[in-house]
Amino acid sequence: MAFVEKGGIDAGFAPIFAERIAPEIDRLEAERKALLSRARRNSLISLIVGLALAGGVIALWGASGGALVGAIIVAVIGVIGALVARSMQSAKWTGAVSETVMPPVCDFLGDVRHDRMAKDGFPVGTLRTLGMIGSYDSSTLRDRIEGTYRGIDYTLVEARLTRESRNNDNQKSTTTVFDGLLFRIALPAPAPTKILIARNHGMVGNALAGLFAGKSGRKMPKVDTGHPDFEAAFELHAEDPDVVPGFMPPRFLDNLVAIGEAEGGKKGAKGMLAAFFGEDFFLALERKEPFLEVAKLGQPIHGIDEVLHDVFDDLTIVRRIIDRLMDDVPRA
Repeated sequence: MAFVEKGGIDAGFAPIFAERIAPEIDRLEAERKALLSRARRNSLISLIVGLALAGGVIALWGASGGALVGAIIVAVIGVIGALVARSMQSAKWTGAVSETVMPPVCDFLGDVRHDRMAKDGFPVGTLRTLGMIGSYDSSTLRDRIEGTYRGIDYTLVEARLTRESRNNDNQKSTTTVFDGLLFRIALPAPAPTKILIARNHGMVGNALAGLFAGKSGRKMPKVDTGHPDFEAAFELHAEDPDVVPGFMPPRFLDNLVAIGEAEGGKKGAKGMLAAFFGEDFFLALERKEPFLEVAKLGQPIHGIDEVLHDVFDDLTIVRRIIDRLMDDVPRA
């Protein structure tokens, strides 16, 4: 198996692939088949146990309404158990491929580090304080990337933030607060004031967002940038509005809109939130698209060379953003 370079960020990776990844393909495929077999076996056991217990409930208490409800609940638990069993093996598989593939990729790119489990975390609380994201009580972080590009330090992570609530009947529900990518990009010099680039929900929506903002960034004075494209997508708030025009001239606003449209997935600029705070630029991109998806349990590993092109594209997202912030056409 050979890796076909496309002449972008992957230029020169073919020899690394041949030396460090290609020799592991057969081993990985054997591991995938073993994990898939285990997932199917455990899922089947969970389903059989669930259905057997459901049948036992009906046999013991008859086909009354209560017994049927109990049987359905037990059967559903069996289905959930089957899904969990497959999910566990799928996670093991993804981890195995990631441990094989990502180190050579990161070494090739230079000052880039990858942590699939995101053990070092991300300052999500700062984003909540700045008003970029709403209140949440559970966070799932993965695929943390840390590195330096053009002399600028950055961190990005895939994040899913959720909040649980209960209705009048005490039934619990889960709301997704954020699902996408979070970035921290170091600034060459500290921002002159705290700035929030919030989403434009329209006059009424913005008023309601400000009303329920608590102490978040929407409570800061609103700044009219006079930039039609920027104002169509965003509402800007700053602690000191007077310094914003000098810090964010029209060309810079053009670039922020371009970042949202290019990197915001299907939502475009409407899927982007940002803030300047101290020495950092924070960015949130709501995206449903997979990020660093190196393998699926149900797919053979022999197509990993094509998957790696998607991996390289994912890793260039932050580079394209930094290029825009530095007023350059993205290089990769």
